[in-house]
Amino acid sequence: MFSDAPTTGPYAPPCGSRCFEGVARGSMIGAAWTFAYGADEAPKGRAFGTTLARNCFGFASFLGVYSAVTCAAEKARRRDDGLNNFLGGCAAGAFAAVESPTVRAALGTSLATGMVCALFYMAFKPRTREENWSL
Repeated sequence: MFSDAPTTGPYAPPCGSRCFEGVARGSMIGAAWTFAYGADEAPKGRAFGTTLARNCFGFASFLGVYSAVTCAAEKARRRDDGLNNFLGGCAAGAFAAVESPTVRAALGTSLATGMVCALFYMAFKPRTREENWSL
């Protein structure tokens, strides 16, 4: 999130705000990606602006779907755990794989994205002193 507002509890922002924030972040990431790699990935004859728009839309839609589904699962389950992020990742991966040639490829992309999102959540979630891992 852009702020230090909590993502769970009574002071958490509504899902619409979190979805909008995901779209805003995705747009910025898409623009940064295009400025870093856009000249190389633009096919001959395609304007830089078209590549910028495609990348911004792709990243924004992915993060918007991820944020919306993760928040909705969190509100419905009343828990903040890796399953919410898995569900959000699966939905975002399915959205990104809409143009896949086969259903099997789309399903694989969806499940792989969900697993990566859940693993990232479990690896980087904030922990209390009692929850810290010790070797």
